[in-house]
Amino acid sequence: MSKQQQLDRIEQDIKNQNICSELAAGATQLVMGDGSLDAKLMFIGEAPGAQEDKQGKPFVGAAGKFLNKMLQSINLNREDVYITNIVKYRPPANRDPLPEEKAQFMPFLTRQIEAIKPDLIVTLGRHSTNAFLPDVRIGEAHGQPKRKRFNIEKTPGGERADELQGDAEARTDTDRASEDGALEASTQQIAAKLGGVTDGVSKQSQLAFVILPLYHPAAALYNGGMRTVLLEDFARIPKILELIEKDKAKA
Repeated sequence: MSKQQQLDRIEQDIKNQNICSELAAGATQLVMGDGSLDAKLMFIGEAPGAQEDKQGKPFVGAAGKFLNKMLQSINLNREDVYITNIVKYRPPANRDPLPEEKAQFMPFLTRQIEAIKPDLIVTLGRHSTNAFLPDVRIGEAHGQPKRKRFNIEKTPGGERADELQGDAEARTDTDRASEDGALEASTQQIAAKLGGVTDGVSKQSQLAFVILPLYHPAAALYNGGMRTVLLEDFARIPKILELIEKDKAKA
């Protein structure tokens, strides 16, 4: 099954299972994602806004325009990356997505991640960041890459879904060793070079990836100082991707 077929299947499953029916009833359309299906870089926000709901694409409003500028600052375009949100329907009046709404969409988001298989996931804003890293405060962790892994499981309906494993769940021998300071060499090098945090991903993990928490681009629209912070954090992305690529080559 091609990547596009996988994404089409996920979208159809969301509709067939009537996920977040109240949100769906008030939205113009489901906003799945946009960009390259072979992207090494995947951006995840929280939920569509008014323009996204109208156009059917994520990050096309004011915050999206700033995201485009940040991409250009590292010589990338939207066509080079993949962009999506946790929640696929616009919440009424652009309110924050509710915990139960995010929970309903997470299995579909993780299937989306498995289909794209990015090297680096950039979470935009606290809602997206805490969906993957629940104990992390974005004000302290922004710009610091963190390594996570998937545990592939079956949903009650038989469809594949990827459940994120937290730092204290499903510990492997490699993870336990990392707690004693014996990190895998390549992972240790990334942590040292980037100043980030790692949970010691096992090479036997079925799907592992690196998360880079960033502030939401909308933050720069209301706080001029945040614009500089975002641009500085964004400037680290090429180096992070380079180190991930070197890490993969050594595996």
